[in-house]
Amino acid sequence: MRICVTGSSGKAGRAVVADLAEHGHRVVGVDLVPPGGGSGEPAEFLRADLTDYGQAVEVLAGIDAVVHLANIPAPGLRTPSVTFNDNMTMNFNVFQAAAEAGLRRVVWASSETTLGLPFAVPPKYAPVDEDHYPLPSSTYALSKVASETVAGHIAEWSGMPFVALRFSNILGPADYAAFPAYWDEIGRAHV
Repeated sequence: MRICVTGSSGKAGRAVVADLAEHGHRVVGVDLVPPGGGSGEPAEFLRADLTDYGQAVEVLAGIDAVVHLANIPAPGLRTPSVTFNDNMTMNFNVFQAAAEAGLRRVVWASSETTLGLPFAVPPKYAPVDEDHYPLPSSTYALSKVASETVAGHIAEWSGMPFVALRFSNILGPADYAAFPAYWDEIGRAHV
């Protein structure tokens, strides 16, 4: 299967590219940042700005499925308006281009923040479940809530399966080495 991975140079993207290739898929990586070498290198790489619909159409030509991970990945990295506008535009462009191209499936990165995490405002009840949704507390989270709605409608119109994965923090192997430094802080928070 020929699978496009957008955001292929990011932490999640590199891991997904490596796993798909390991399972025999031909991976086309798409990102604004070229791959850095090493594991997680796509068979083919295209530098593309997915806020441009024409580029989204071009990168999905001849593709069977897309794993869409390209977005501004967290609040506070860009201004709130840029985060919301760029994420919404990229998501719509990829979703619509995938539907127009008749891909078999769209898998994409939503976020646990749609549920209100990290709960600057306490949740309405606990444990939090799907009925709690939505409670975005940033423009980043709002972009994911709105994108889930857009994805749902395009999936319905096209008959194509869309899978939204509500990721938490994405960490690479090196990030876990810092965990022992947090243990004392966590212990103090629960005293």
